[in-house]
Amino acid sequence: MTYPSFEEILDMQHKLSDWRKRYWIEHDLFTWQWWLLLAMFIVPWIIWFKVIPIEKKAECLSFGLLLAALASQLDEIGLNLGAWAYPYQLTQLNRGLNPYNFSFIPVAYMIVYYYFPKWKHFILGNVGVAVLASFVTEPILIKMGIYKTLYWKPIYSFPIYILLPIIFRLIIYYLLEKNKD
Repeated sequence: MTYPSFEEILDMQHKLSDWRKRYWIEHDLFTWQWWLLLAMFIVPWIIWFKVIPIEKKAECLSFGLLLAALASQLDEIGLNLGAWAYPYQLTQLNRGLNPYNFSFIPVAYMIVYYYFPKWKHFILGNVGVAVLASFVTEPILIKMGIYKTLYWKPIYSFPIYILLPIIFRLIIYYLLEKNKD
C-alpha cells in the first residue's frame, strides 16, 4: 500500500491554505455573516466587562479561558473528524468558530459562574446556557449558513455544554482552596 510522503502532505497543506485564504477573501470577508461573527466576538466581552465586578474578573476569566481552550480543541476535533464545517469565518487563520469558542460560550458560562455561586443554581444556569447554545444558537447558525453539520446534531452538544463547566468549576474551586493554604 502506498501512502503520501511528508513533502506531498506539506504541499497539499500549502495549496489548501492558499485556497482557504482566497475563499475567505472572496466569500466571507465583509459579508453580513462576517459582520455578525465580528459582533459575536466583541459584544459578549463588552457585556462581561460591565457585569463582572473587578474583584471577580481574574477568577471568572480563569474559568472562562479553561472553557474556551477546551471548546476550541473539541471544535478542532469535530472539524478533523468531519462532523461539521464553517462556511463563514471571521479570519482564515484557523478553521474553528472563534467568536463562539472564545467569546460567546465562555462569556455566557462566566456570567453563570459569577451569578450562581451555589451548586444547584450553577447547574440550573448551565442547563439554561446548554439549552440556548444547543437548541437556539446552533440551529440559528445553521440556518444562517455559518455552521454546517455533516453528521453532528445539536442534541449531541447538549450534555457537553452541561458537563464541561461543571468540571472546570470543580478545578477552579480546587485551585482556589489549595491557594488558601
